[in-house]
Formats: sequence, C-alpha cells, structure tokens
Amino acid sequence: MSATATTLAPKERLEGLFDELAELTGQRNAIDSRIVEIAAEIERDQLAGLTGARSVAALMAWKTGVTARNAETVVAIARRLDEFPQCVQGMREGRLSLDQVG
Repeated sequence: MSATATTLAPKERLEGLFDELAELTGQRNAIDSRIVEIAAEIERDQLAGLTGARSVAALMAWKTGVTARNAETVVAIARRLDEFPQCVQGMREGRLSLDQVG
C-alpha cells in the first residue's frame, strides 16, 4: 500500500478506487469491442476453418480464454455489427460492455 493511500480518509480512498475501476472497465469495454471486430472479420472471410476450430465461437474461446458463453456473445454481436452501429460505437468508446450489448 502506498503512503498516499494510507493518509487518505477511507471515503477518499474508496472514491479513488472507484475512479480506477471506471477507467479500467472502459478500457476493457474498448478491448472487447476490438475482439468483436476481429471475430466479425474472421467469420466474414471464413478464416476459422484454417484453425481446426469447429466454430468462430470455439475459436474465440480458445484464443481469448473466455468461457464458451462469452465467446458466443462475442460472435452474436459480431454477426450484427451493421445492425447496431450506436451500440458498437458505445463499446469502442468504453461506455457499453460486452454484456450490455450482447
């Protein structure tokens, strides 16, 4: 624990931790958006077959280490990117999560 953290009041420390959580969550949302875009490209160009994976969702689960259910969400969003441009933009900007859009 840093010296600064020990000198702050508990409420101030908690606010700082919440600020950091918000920043990290936004970054994660933006990363998830890029993962969705990659899944869309792999599916569109039919590249999954080159890997031996039985589906794009299986490929995404394998390569990203997420659960099968989360990989299915990634692919579901990837398949509908053009239908929901505002949602996709919200993910890119870190405002919307994979779960919210899925």
